[in-house]
Amino acid sequence: MEIAPRPFGELLSEGVTVLTRVWLRLLAPAFWAFVALGGLTIAVFAVTGSGDFLRLILDDPAALDQLTDDELLEPASRLLFSAVVAIVLQLLATGFVNLVAHKIVASDIAGIATPKNKAVSNALSRLVVLAIAGFVAIVSIIVGLAAFVVPGIWLAGSFSMLSAVVALEDLGPIAALRRSLELVRGRWWATVGFLILVGLLGSAAAQLVQLIALPVLASGDLGLGAGLGFVFLIVVQGMIVAAIAVMTTVWYIDLRARKESLLTTTLT
Repeated sequence: MEIAPRPFGELLSEGVTVLTRVWLRLLAPAFWAFVALGGLTIAVFAVTGSGDFLRLILDDPAALDQLTDDELLEPASRLLFSAVVAIVLQLLATGFVNLVAHKIVASDIAGIATPKNKAVSNALSRLVVLAIAGFVAIVSIIVGLAAFVVPGIWLAGSFSMLSAVVALEDLGPIAALRRSLELVRGRWWATVGFLILVGLLGSAAAQLVQLIALPVLASGDLGLGAGLGFVFLIVVQGMIVAAIAVMTTVWYIDLRARKESLLTTTLT
């Protein structure tokens, strides 16, 4: 069956509908990706000793005034290194969840029940391509922002379909970047508007989660409350990332339908 382009509102509604159908299959990959992220981040800060320095900054900033520049340089360098590693891990976890979500959503729209394990396997096989393409995109955006600001903003919107392209089209890093540019061309404002709206909804959900998690963290024994709160936040953070990826996939499919004769059988 051929997929026809649809108005903004219909795409938003379809994204929500698809999410209600696939969220259970996304739950485990999102959970374990962000559990791994949390564990590795904690390990990095523990191994480098950055955790102690960070606590000193937060709990006793006046103590920093007693340290010389040389004494500050080494722990500050370790903290910076740990922060960079944590950001890279965050991007990899987010990219993995995006790749899984794109595959599952496209399969669902095509009427094919792709097994969760197959979507995970596909995500792992394409993660390196996404990492390389994402690195090139980030560098390009930073250069654009540093130069005249506007080119960086334009590139950020133009590369917004990158993870969907990597997940659903057999392209290399540079070809995937070009493909995202091609798909968004002519629909830049609509694409950015859609993604901003979805991002705002995701932010609202995150704020709601914090309001719910605070009582959980404070309930009963501190250790139990903190543990429950941590697990709860991990699950919801992963699902928010997955939900945004679901909406992005629906938009990506619509962009393709506007550029080519797109059949449901060619989605996966």
